[in-house]
Amino acid sequence: MRVLMAEASDYRGATQAGSHALAREFARAGARVFWMGASLAPHSTLTAAHDPHTRRRLHVWWKNGVQADGVLEYYPMTLLPVSDRPLLRSRFVAANTLRATLPRVARLLKKRGFASPDVAWLSNSRFSSPAWKMARAQKSACRLSDDWAHLGRVPRTMLDLHDEMVDRVDAVFVTSRRQLATLRARRPDAVYLPNGVADFFFEGSATEPAVLARFPHPRVVFVGALDAWVDFDCIARIGERVPRASVLILGPGRPKARPYPDNVHFLGPHPYRELPALLCHCDVGIVPFVRSELTHAVSPLKLFEYLAAGLATVATRLDEIEASESPARLCDDPDAFANAVASLLDGEAAGRSARVAFAREHTWSRRFDTVRAVLEL
Repeated sequence: MRVLMAEASDYRGATQAGSHALAREFARAGARVFWMGASLAPHSTLTAAHDPHTRRRLHVWWKNGVQADGVLEYYPMTLLPVSDRPLLRSRFVAANTLRATLPRVARLLKKRGFASPDVAWLSNSRFSSPAWKMARAQKSACRLSDDWAHLGRVPRTMLDLHDEMVDRVDAVFVTSRRQLATLRARRPDAVYLPNGVADFFFEGSATEPAVLARFPHPRVVFVGALDAWVDFDCIARIGERVPRASVLILGPGRPKARPYPDNVHFLGPHPYRELPALLCHCDVGIVPFVRSELTHAVSPLKLFEYLAAGLATVATRLDEIEASESPARLCDDPDAFANAVASLLDGEAAGRSARVAFAREHTWSRRFDTVRAVLEL
């Protein structure tokens, strides 16, 4: 089986999402997987000087793809990068971004044996629609992990092409109940497929990672991209209300510019495979998100990962998190959030077995069983 995945990210990047897990599940099932990730543009050669991730993607592009873990990753170099700027936001650019590539993507797919794959697996990427039209796949599926209408910085023309694709692919998977309700009129056959957790998050480690050595217990941890949906005011409030705790923030991106207590530490990204060892040596995991139309439709990967590691967890009360009926404690504002963290650190963190048991019901292998059943693979 040959699976072409049109994705918005780096296969080996610091931030991993559901698509990464599903790529590994396809490969584990014996499929040959072609991961076509975040596109490059001529100006990428300039940003690569101070961005190691772009530099690595350029290396993969130069090699015409690199094999890793049963997945062939590749990042197309396009002369028509889609952007919410004059000219680059046009429908012409959105529709032809994969036709104006160096080398030509269609030729590379043919050379690699993916010109007519068995499955085209599409996501919220800026070239999913062009990839779908180019691939001539026997079956096509789209997995919607975000509500792009509320994400911002996405050109209307690209949203229109994406919607046309969603209406015509063979199967649509969504990660939240809110997305399912939104799509009900257009795609009554859409399948609810929330995020899950990789099996290795249950393993943990008896050896404490060196990165934690200088931070005393109790440890409060957040893992994820530092983007607009993170409630940085809530993080600061936790540091203020629980001064004895080390509040550790791990992930790519920059925090909101504001004062933070001395016990709040931004540590940058951490290798994904090493997260289970890190989490099991912390005390409370947090999911502090701002409440918005976007975040109410999000299925946070970190929720399942914290619980698989046995961590007591506190999260913002969002529709999808609340509907999951997880053991996480849900809060409506930063004050309640900080108080919940404090109470868990004061000895109310019992229930580890229930947290792990919940996570075992939400593994990626279980999610992949649904994918195989729907696509009849």
